[in-house]
Amino acid sequence: MSKISDRLTKLGQIERTGFGFGVKSVRTKVPVILVGVEVNDAKSAEGIDADFYVVNPGKNGAAQSEAIENAEMWGAAVSGGTGKEIVAAVDSGADFVVAVGEGAPGAVLRDEEIGKGIVVDGEISEDRSKAIDSGLFDFLILDGSLISLPLSLGSVLDLQEQLTKYSNHIFLKMNQIPDQEALELLRDFGISALIYEASATKNDDLANVRSTIDKIEPKKHKSNAGASLPQSNDTTAVKEHEENDHDFEDDDWE
Repeated sequence: MSKISDRLTKLGQIERTGFGFGVKSVRTKVPVILVGVEVNDAKSAEGIDADFYVVNPGKNGAAQSEAIENAEMWGAAVSGGTGKEIVAAVDSGADFVVAVGEGAPGAVLRDEEIGKGIVVDGEISEDRSKAIDSGLFDFLILDGSLISLPLSLGSVLDLQEQLTKYSNHIFLKMNQIPDQEALELLRDFGISALIYEASATKNDDLANVRSTIDKIEPKKHKSNAGASLPQSNDTTAVKEHEENDHDFEDDDWE
């Protein structure tokens, strides 16, 4: 499994690393929403702190293979070229590949060990959206540049209209910095990551949005406990319920 795919399964959770005898365990909180940046090349990523990096396509839309130093997760975007450039990028340490449009080579789907994403046009047919959502990709990148902040009801409905088409992890490409209230709404809608263009975004703005996200807790799901409580004359059900409670009291929890 790719690093980014693994990280997406742990959003908002505590990640433990360093298992084994004599090894100190480190606990790290995974943010509820990741923040990534698009860079034109590996050198453009210098001095930019983000959770992940997407290197834009190079000549003829091919994947670029120069690794981003000290980056935990980086991937190559591709809109053309061949599978050879994708293999070269993966060999250099790319953790994922992003297809930019349907002109990207089908080789983006070949390697099962890397993450796969695709930039999705907002105006596509229902059949095409079903094909995209069929499990070929780990995440989808949608255009969030038209979202007005602070979020209006219209913006929320426009976004929800897109989200209802997909069950994948959704990344939003943004050009504005949301406040905590907007970020909490995006979390509630199921947005997994925000992506910014490095050349158009200040480092301070990236730092601020990541700092705000770090303060946000995972969405609390409503409990259905008590929805099917036994009737007062159902003594058997009540007895079994009480016995189960005693069973839990006897368990040892770490």
